[in-house]
Amino acid sequence: MRLLGLLSVLAPLVASAQIPLDSSTPSTSSTTLLDALSADQDYTHLIRLLQRSRLIPTLARLNGTTLFAPTNDAIERHAALNSLWGAGLYEDEGHMKPRDNIQEKLRQDLLYHMLNGTLPSFPNPEESTVQVHETFHYPRKPIDPPTGDPPPSPPWIPEPGGTLGGLPQRLRLAGRSKDVWVGVDAFGKGGVKVVKGRVDVANGVLVGIDGVLEPPPSLGAFYAVVNTMHPETE
Repeated sequence: MRLLGLLSVLAPLVASAQIPLDSSTPSTSSTTLLDALSADQDYTHLIRLLQRSRLIPTLARLNGTTLFAPTNDAIERHAALNSLWGAGLYEDEGHMKPRDNIQEKLRQDLLYHMLNGTLPSFPNPEESTVQVHETFHYPRKPIDPPTGDPPPSPPWIPEPGGTLGGLPQRLRLAGRSKDVWVGVDAFGKGGVKVVKGRVDVANGVLVGIDGVLEPPPSLGAFYAVVNTMHPETE
């Protein structure tokens, strides 16, 4: 009865979110995103962070997803500057004490690396076209400070809602200087370079990138920075 009750609660959430879930049991002979990550030594850090944020069951259930996967070098550079990623990457090794048993912020950062759909093709590096895609990151208001309480149970299925009127954060791709860049601005500038060619698997597409994609700041955080740089004068 408990299992049936749980399924009756989850079913409306999944339907309303219109998330491409694979309801069938994956074949042991099929190659999935998790299989592709595990087969490449460039992604051991990413797998650890997916485990830390409890996104492994989520990634296994998503179907038709594009994952922009930061390489080990990219994550090490980012973790050196970002305490959240540093804690997630190193706390098992005793470098940092556990601070957050919920890991919602890390989970949201990683969901920003996943498109809600299979990338049809890369932008042409010889053209100035900018592609815009929807991610699984739904920005939300800051949660309470980290606690030692047990986390809720996975899998976490991204649900519409949050501060963008129920819409997900979008991600831009562009071709530039004979390369493809992810996370560019509206003019195709900036972003993170694609360094490993796409790998098509049973439940999506894997693309290796040489950096970590940082979600845009909230409007509140943006205006706080602007006010710091340009304080009002009387």
